[in-house]
Amino acid sequence: MDGREFLEAAKSLAKSQSEAFLRSAISRAYYALLNVASQFLIRLGFVVQRGPAKHGQVYAWLFNCGVDKMVDFARLLDELRTRRNEADYDMDSKEFQNNVICSLRVAKAELALKLLAECDKTSLRQQIQNGIREYERKIKS
Repeated sequence: MDGREFLEAAKSLAKSQSEAFLRSAISRAYYALLNVASQFLIRLGFVVQRGPAKHGQVYAWLFNCGVDKMVDFARLLDELRTRRNEADYDMDSKEFQNNVICSLRVAKAELALKLLAECDKTSLRQQIQNGIREYERKIKS
């Protein structure tokens, strides 16, 4: 499955007035970013962990690769993870009662995926790969 399909689900859910649907939209948008980024890293030749460690690994690699666009992507990924945790676990949060806010977060996720797709097709791809390798060397030494 292509992780981008989660974004389509998020966009549909974000149109709702239902708080449960809006909370689910944030979750789907987050997993779209995480899974597409994971697929990107796998295409670069990296082995991405499964399970709960996946987020930390993907975030760390992209945040520390030395490419500003990927640092921005990693920050958005982390921000969306925070919102996803709030959506899934904080039933008192009022954040998810407004579909406008939810739709804006989903739109940011869509822009982030476009940014990642652009990086995948340019010379930044090699810079990202080299930056991650250098980051891995630094943390292992």
